[in-house]
Amino acid sequence: TDNEKGGRLAGEQMGKLLNGKGNVIVLSYALGSASTEAREKGFLDAVKKFPGITVLSSNQYGGPTTEVAQKTSGNLLARYGAQVNGVFASNETNTRGMRLALKDKGLLGKVKFVGFDAAPDLVDALKAGEMQGLVVQNPFKMGELGVTTLVDSIQGKTVPKTVDTGVTLVTAENLTAPDMQEY
Repeated sequence: TDNEKGGRLAGEQMGKLLNGKGNVIVLSYALGSASTEAREKGFLDAVKKFPGITVLSSNQYGGPTTEVAQKTSGNLLARYGAQVNGVFASNETNTRGMRLALKDKGLLGKVKFVGFDAAPDLVDALKAGEMQGLVVQNPFKMGELGVTTLVDSIQGKTVPKTVDTGVTLVTAENLTAPDMQEY
């Protein structure tokens, strides 16, 4: 997965959702996690293209569980409260934790929310209008290309150093599109 591209997709979506102006927070996953750090970098790079968007916080970590992510998200929302117009969470547990914190604070559906990963409950939240975007990977391609690349390598064929398995932004508008279903 091109994780930086996934983050850029989220940042571009946030810029559109906020019409290029507002305050956002990023719920990071964990220091040293290459995939999520790339997502967070992509998001921050994308929102820099919108001079009217201010990043209030991008250095708080939600960690590996929904419970910790919810607590960290709640603290961020308590700190920045009414200033927050948009949030980005960079993985499944953090997206879930942020959703719960937004709900606890009465902000779900009021604050623009883009997350990462397509768990059934998060897809339901997207359908319900609680979220305005989910950046998703292509698990079928990840498995298929992983196996075929491994077989090619075992057979002595030259394989590329990197194989892009795809990443896309799913919204309520494109959720039912046939090409989105494999994601």
